[in-house]
Amino acid sequence: MMYISNLVAQSIVEEIGNEINEHINLMDHQGKIIASTDESRIGDLHEGARRIITEKLPELYITSEMETKTTRMGTNLPLIVAGEIVGVVGVTGERERVAPYGNIVRKITEIMIEDSIRRDAKRYDNRMKNRFIEEWFLNSALPYSRKFIKRGQNLQIDITRPYRVVVLHFLDYQALLDTLEGQKLLEDMETAVRQQMELEKGPYLRAPDKQYCLYPDCDTAVLKDKVIRMINLIHEKYGREMIAGIDGSYESKGTIYNGRIEAEKAASMALLSREGIICYDELDIELFLDEISRETMEEYVEKTMIRVPREKWEEYARIIENYFKYDGSLGKMSEALYMHKNTLQYKLKKLAEYTGKDIRKLSNAPSYYMALLFYQNLNLGE
Repeated sequence: MMYISNLVAQSIVEEIGNEINEHINLMDHQGKIIASTDESRIGDLHEGARRIITEKLPELYITSEMETKTTRMGTNLPLIVAGEIVGVVGVTGERERVAPYGNIVRKITEIMIEDSIRRDAKRYDNRMKNRFIEEWFLNSALPYSRKFIKRGQNLQIDITRPYRVVVLHFLDYQALLDTLEGQKLLEDMETAVRQQMELEKGPYLRAPDKQYCLYPDCDTAVLKDKVIRMINLIHEKYGREMIAGIDGSYESKGTIYNGRIEAEKAASMALLSREGIICYDELDIELFLDEISRETMEEYVEKTMIRVPREKWEEYARIIENYFKYDGSLGKMSEALYMHKNTLQYKLKKLAEYTGKDIRKLSNAPSYYMALLFYQNLNLGE
């Protein structure tokens, strides 16, 4: 049975044909032409190839007298991979012109087929691993049976050892997805993350808009250093930013499913704030964010900001965000916002007039913090 797809076979004959400037045909294990630089021949049964396969001939040259409707003059040689004839390659033309190419073309084709087999095997292995990790990672009621543990071991995944879960997001993911250049960049960055996880010897799973990384159990400080290195790698190599959510660090963590939920909650907050790394242990009110309906969030934001002109909402959201980020430090806020201190003080006073609540009073801070979280969540991705 031929080990390669028709698409791969066609790319092989076109690459070799362009190099030697001759017509190349590739036949499968039954002698059928599956790829050719002469597309009109694809699908024909090559009688010479059929003879090579059934009679195990080392080579067969088709003379002008031997030509038929589907078999033309040229040299044909068997393709042998792992001691088995997997097909036949043919070079169309007169003996004097094409004979010198025969063994070279055969050897190159065999090498390309073997490479295709290795890549296909790796892709198959990756698909099997991804299916297993999805089943293990996304199923809350999954029992760790002996059979399931054995399946993991066969794929070099030990589910009995403890892991820390990290969820990674590429910032501006949707914008990148909207262009071919952006899609290629996403693929390259995802490959870089996967290769880094191979070095860490931790399972890895790609979801449409995020990457799940499972690190062998370690302290949060150590894990943060590893994640920082990952983020820096992406930034230095591709000029793009990533955020990360890390699961809880408490003992007796429970299932890997629980760790995923924790890391996802932390990553959601990192997306909202566009900060580099947030740990689940750092979350407080944010834990309940995904349990609040969109309608309730909209109502709360409207109630808080109702007297603020809508065109100023985005500006005041940035001011409120930096107020909490820098614990009310006007110096740090003005620097981050590129705003003079006096201007910033005026805007904070104006916000208090609009809402009836001064953010600088401790009792009012929670209301503003909730409004900010809801506002960011409602506008995520816009």
